[in-house]
Amino acid sequence: MSTEWTVPLNRVFLLNPGQALDVGDRRLHCFRPPLFDSPSTTGFLDDRTGMLFSSDCFGAPMPSEELATSADVRAVGDQIRDLQLLWASVDSPWVHQVDPGRFRATVDPLRAMAASAIFSTHLPPVQQPDDRLYETVLLAPQANPFVGPDQAALDAVLATFQPG
Repeated sequence: MSTEWTVPLNRVFLLNPGQALDVGDRRLHCFRPPLFDSPSTTGFLDDRTGMLFSSDCFGAPMPSEELATSADVRAVGDQIRDLQLLWASVDSPWVHQVDPGRFRATVDPLRAMAASAIFSTHLPPVQQPDDRLYETVLLAPQANPFVGPDQAALDAVLATFQPG
């Protein structure tokens, strides 16, 4: 829940993967995304529109505000694959410890949902997703693990600061 605004508890519904919520003119089907950073992460598919909300799965750090706020991920261009693999490595570091075949078994059901659009927390919208999106996620277990900066890198940055 949020500390920035009050969320009325009568509007809160807890769903687990495999459950659905009837919201009148559609059902929201809950699933566990293949990539996630918390055991409580869930996504959902709107069965009327085919829109899929994938939480952090498919995310990528955007190199500019313009790209981050674009209407379609295709505006990012060819660099999207490497950016998505970097995100997977940072946000879901456990993925490097999984068997690629078992991981595929979590991606294939998502692909089978045949989403009309995908919305990820850290990615511009994906209008009419194609197989490239899923194939990139499937590469995550073999991608290079993220290695953060060390003390030498911090010292080098600090050395560029001018005394105040």
